[in-house]
Amino acid sequence: MRIYGNKTYSEYKKDPRGVAVALGNFDGVHLGHQALVAELVKIAAEEGRQSLVYTFEKHPMEVLSGGGAGKPRLIMTNADKARIMEKLGADGIFFESFDREYAAMDCDTFAREIIRDKLGTAHAVVGSNYSFGLGGSGNPETLKKLGEKYGFKVTVIEPVTVGDTVVSSTLLRGLIATGDVGAFPEYAGRPYTVPGKVTHGRAVGRNLGFPTANITPKRGFATPADGVYATKTLVDGKIYDGATNIGKNPTFGLRTRSIETFLFDADVDLYGREIRVAFIKMLRPEIKFESPELLEKQIANDVAEAKTILARTDDPFAWL
Repeated sequence: MRIYGNKTYSEYKKDPRGVAVALGNFDGVHLGHQALVAELVKIAAEEGRQSLVYTFEKHPMEVLSGGGAGKPRLIMTNADKARIMEKLGADGIFFESFDREYAAMDCDTFAREIIRDKLGTAHAVVGSNYSFGLGGSGNPETLKKLGEKYGFKVTVIEPVTVGDTVVSSTLLRGLIATGDVGAFPEYAGRPYTVPGKVTHGRAVGRNLGFPTANITPKRGFATPADGVYATKTLVDGKIYDGATNIGKNPTFGLRTRSIETFLFDADVDLYGREIRVAFIKMLRPEIKFESPELLEKQIANDVAEAKTILARTDDPFAWL
């Protein structure tokens, strides 16, 4: 699959036959996004075209919020997004450089200059909640009218639901924020994983007999709610079962939030290494214990519960 990503379009060459393009942010590439890309690939095959996913290098709200309170936490790297799109059958992905100038573009200019002229779109595929143009003023009906004007077709995909719940990126972020990582795969098709680097920690776990790796997540990534989780960790292609604590270790009166992973039955030096942690299920919220001894006893129970859960858990990194 070809990966493009610069505002000059210097590497992108339009196909004279026209391309089929999926438009959207595709944050987390959940089941709804996967259905949309599946439709894109189908249309491209039927019409004899290349299939292209057109998305953004940065989340639009990161730019529009100025990096402030409205900035969303990441739930997927661009590399992972491209990897999944390739597995779904897309021929290419274009990461647009979203900035203030781009955000100020009106709907007509976007349809003419980007969709038609720069991408060479013959058929666009969008979700029913797709918005574009200055202030998000354009919707799928707007795009259809502009498609008639500028010579490209538009197909609109309805939302995907699981039960009565509409699958969305907002839903995924909510599950992460509340620690309900066990439900994440129902809507994303895979567990939630956090990439990061192992750094020096506070040795709290080691002093209790459960040596942990202190993880600094990739910048801007969403981390689950404070608590203890059953997790699997990917290190240099090998998967280790374990338990991960997120929080401030209130039993010891600490104030800095940390992410610490204890790998079961593993004697491996992780310091300085890039790893990825898959959050399978929350075991319990983080609580303050009356003594380190009581905490140590609870950790032993957490480990036993995590081992039971992980023994029946499939490879959470199979999508990589």
